[in-house]
Amino acid sequence: MSEKKKTEKKKTMSEEKKTERTEAQILSDAFEGMKGRQPKSDQELNEWLATDEGKQATMFEPTLMSRWGEIGHS
Repeated sequence: MSEKKKTEKKKTMSEEKKTERTEAQILSDAFEGMKGRQPKSDQELNEWLATDEGKQATMFEPTLMSRWGEIGHS
């Protein structure tokens, strides 16, 4: 693999990790906004996301996470 492709792959992986952190932060912020505190664990956050309250609080978030929405993925 050429150095240019390795660099591009690293950038892509770095951007994906950044997106994952951003998504996690958005979900954690939504929890905090509704509950008034940060979730104690990932499990608590996931359990809350499965509730009606969690679903309603995050129903519009996916469009914020991706500039292209679901259509832009290759």
